[in-house]
Amino acid sequence: MKRFIILILVLSGCSLMAPLKKSRLISLHHLIEIGKYKDAKAVADEMIENPESSQWANTWYAHGYLCQTAYRKGIQKNDPKLYELYPDQLYLAWDSYEKARALDGSQRMEKQLAPKYVLLANDFQNMGVKNFTGQNYGKSLRAFENALQIEGLPFLSIPVDTFLIYNTALAAYEDKNWIKANEYLGVLHGYQFSENSTHLLFNVKLYLGDTLFAEKVLHEGIVNYERHDTLVFLLSEFYYNASRPDEALEVLGLAINENPDNTHFYYNKGLVYQKTNQFNEAIEAYSESVKGDPDNLMIYANIATCYYNIGVAYEENTLKLNRNQEVKEERAKSKKALKSALYWLDSAISKQPENPEVISRISQLYLVMGERDKTKMLMMYNDY
Repeated sequence: MKRFIILILVLSGCSLMAPLKKSRLISLHHLIEIGKYKDAKAVADEMIENPESSQWANTWYAHGYLCQTAYRKGIQKNDPKLYELYPDQLYLAWDSYEKARALDGSQRMEKQLAPKYVLLANDFQNMGVKNFTGQNYGKSLRAFENALQIEGLPFLSIPVDTFLIYNTALAAYEDKNWIKANEYLGVLHGYQFSENSTHLLFNVKLYLGDTLFAEKVLHEGIVNYERHDTLVFLLSEFYYNASRPDEALEVLGLAINENPDNTHFYYNKGLVYQKTNQFNEAIEAYSESVKGDPDNLMIYANIATCYYNIGVAYEENTLKLNRNQEVKEERAKSKKALKSALYWLDSAISKQPENPEVISRISQLYLVMGERDKTKMLMMYNDY
């Protein structure tokens, strides 16, 4: 008889729990729906602190829903009292949803949470953009990473969002978090996302001291993006700075073979030749460049510089010669080269240059060639 009574009491106690649980949760959801977030917070906090209700999956679901709803309403109304109801409120919503899912362990809860997670990922992305715009790159990175983590949940079945990965990579890059920037840009490089993501990955590899992989990244990028100008120039500059000018010229030569109408490739080839004192070859490359880009007056200045250096070299050769005839021949060559230099400078002036760098280069050349009047005229004309 005693056992029977005890059993009834136990059963009666259990039967009272479900209505109590349901009542408290209904009350909490009602407060959220009518916008009484402060009162809802008091109820939610009490339930979380209670050893029994803190083990209910629905308690944590409601808590996450409160955090997310108040945050979204606060952002909408620009009311910090709502979006700062808790510290790190959006992250707390994410953490609460994850606790609810862990406690429930069923697909039913996942289906219930799915639309909330989608909104949460969007909220984190907006937070990431806001912080990035405000140059708070560390906070931006954290927000974007959370959005990525949510979108990666298998039960949501969201396709890979490469634009979100790109934003995450940019935040990491600006935050100088080279390890994470390397991770996300590496993923984008695998997806062949864009020339810029490959460019940034190259930079990151250099920051990390991985020059071999940096070179590999550029080679792959040049193939993936059909010898994109920027990547070709980066690789040629990389080789030149590594004292490998022949390889720099080879890269540019291959690019010219595939894109013979791209004047920028000829220009950069001319730069490499000029930097390695191969002035005749530089002039030849620049001459091809100027055909397609006749208004680029820096080309004129560079050609003039090459001719000037050739003229100086001939003049210096005379110091090594003993025979008058040989000296005359070298000086004639020098005079011819300097005359060609003046021709290209005068041609540039006739087009009325406005670029300060071009004007400075031309002025310096006129000055060293003894053309002081032209230097003064150029300076006065441009109010330089």
